[in-house]
Amino acid sequence: MNSKIYFLIFLLVIALLGGAVYLSYQPIKDSVILGLDIRGGVSVVLEAVPTAEVPEIDEEAMTQAVAIISQRVNALGVVEPEIVREGSRRIRVSLPGYEDVQQVVDLIGTTAQLTFHGLIINEAGEAVPGKAFLTGKNLKDAREKLDERGQAYVSIELDEEGGRLMRAHTEANINSYLVIALDEQPISVPQIQDAVGAEGQISGLSSLSEAKNLAIMLRSGALPVKLETRDFRLVGPTLGQTSLQKSVVAGLIGSVLVLLFMLAVYRGFGLVANIALIGYALLVMWSMVLLKATLTLPGIAGIVLGIGMAVDANVIIFERIKEEFGSGRTLRVSVSAGFKRALWTVLDANITTVVGAAVLYWFGTGTVKGFALTLAISIGVSMLTAVYLTRLLMNLVINANIVKSSKSMGM
Repeated sequence: MNSKIYFLIFLLVIALLGGAVYLSYQPIKDSVILGLDIRGGVSVVLEAVPTAEVPEIDEEAMTQAVAIISQRVNALGVVEPEIVREGSRRIRVSLPGYEDVQQVVDLIGTTAQLTFHGLIINEAGEAVPGKAFLTGKNLKDAREKLDERGQAYVSIELDEEGGRLMRAHTEANINSYLVIALDEQPISVPQIQDAVGAEGQISGLSSLSEAKNLAIMLRSGALPVKLETRDFRLVGPTLGQTSLQKSVVAGLIGSVLVLLFMLAVYRGFGLVANIALIGYALLVMWSMVLLKATLTLPGIAGIVLGIGMAVDANVIIFERIKEEFGSGRTLRVSVSAGFKRALWTVLDANITTVVGAAVLYWFGTGTVKGFALTLAISIGVSMLTAVYLTRLLMNLVINANIVKSSKSMGM
């Protein structure tokens, strides 16, 4: 194969890479998942605490709590929510794009144990709720609605056993009162005017939003443990976008300086490395999209660090090539020998970094995991581009006789 064909292949590779960058910009922009610190939203940390009813918090209870919280959050319609365990007793809930902190805290932190009571007179002559004759375990469905006067209420449907118990109680207590309680706090006390079966309603709610929250909690079921709020954070979309812009600008400035350094010091080799770095950036972003990884501000730091590792790998390779060339070998032989000598050094450096990222991901929480994941992706891609793409481009440059002198390659 003559040099002209190699030159055409080199131009084709450059054109394909440039076209891929151009065509990928909008799909990546539309598909990459932005984290809460960029997009804005609410983050809440809850901790399970022992109570008289549940003195010990076990793994099964925490797993069930996460599942119930997930159901409640999904019912809000939030795109890409994140519900993760932190340690043995904590749960972090991140809702990108959501701004109502109090609604989130009320929705996910309320135990939501629904009970139905009759009204009795205690020893002090006060009307108080009696023993529960029905619980939320017998609830089939709950939906928020508005009546003809625009008042919000929750329509409930009980299962067969629940309907039977409700009818038996209401038939025996006409003109008395029914106490509907949530976590032992009365939320509605309607008068029993007629026998009621499997269908009923909870009224006395202040808004449709409150009715919606209550319906969501009732449908998802009661939490098996009591959860207390330990931390909450609201990031506005403006602050998130400002942070993103600053991070991107800083990353671009750093990347441009690196590209200029490679050109100044390694010349032709530096140009090849810079082309490979563009391929690296493209592959990293597509990997983020395909793996559905969330891009956070620490994640951007991980990508920038990956650029540094990719440049470091190229520098090691180029220095090995220069050593081989300095020993009297031809440029083509020096490139082949230099890559072989540098391979294990590059692999060792990157593998140790990946191991560190894996430890951070396994033991870390929240933003630390985001940094670790993007760092691992970046390191994996940088090894591929340094070992394969850079070598491909170097061989094409040499075989196409683009290099007229060793000096033009920074030798």
